[in-house]
Amino acid sequence: MQSKSLLFITAIAAFFTFPSAAVANDQDVQATTIPASACRPESNTADASVRMVNGAFIFNPNSTGTVRFFCPLPINRLTVSDSSNDNDLTAYRVYYRDTDGTGNLAEITTHLFYRNSNAGSSIPVNAVWSSNSNPSNLRVNTSFFVDDPNHQFEAFRLYFFVVTMRRNNINQDPAFGGIDFVLPLEG
Repeated sequence: MQSKSLLFITAIAAFFTFPSAAVANDQDVQATTIPASACRPESNTADASVRMVNGAFIFNPNSTGTVRFFCPLPINRLTVSDSSNDNDLTAYRVYYRDTDGTGNLAEITTHLFYRNSNAGSSIPVNAVWSSNSNPSNLRVNTSFFVDDPNHQFEAFRLYFFVVTMRRNNINQDPAFGGIDFVLPLEG
């Protein structure tokens, strides 16, 4: 009996040790993914600089520079899993490769936006996340949990990510694979 009590206390302590962001993506949000193939480069020139390999965007062999992708996030406040109509986002996971780690020769960035029903302008939801800010950047295909959006989705808004992929020379090989919303404790 004592070991069950200790296990329960340990579980409760572990729950409160993690930030609230680690457990708050709503069910409909968790069931949403944005594979890189759902994204579109911002222009034909940008499109000519990249290609899709194994479900991820990479640069064409002789291309360098920065390419911006627009990635739709097909969700709003309205819920399918229950009748709460309350979808909240507290974190997302980016699948990427930054071959120079925290250096400045390659980089992936993500930034969440929405447009209102009047579609007058795009409004940022969170700060820009950069692969160069990940101190444990492995320089290989990896993923990273971004936990700063803390956003309650609203109806009558169109949500999307703007993702950039940059390389300054052809020796770098960054890649962007997509975004999902399953949190570390859940997936």
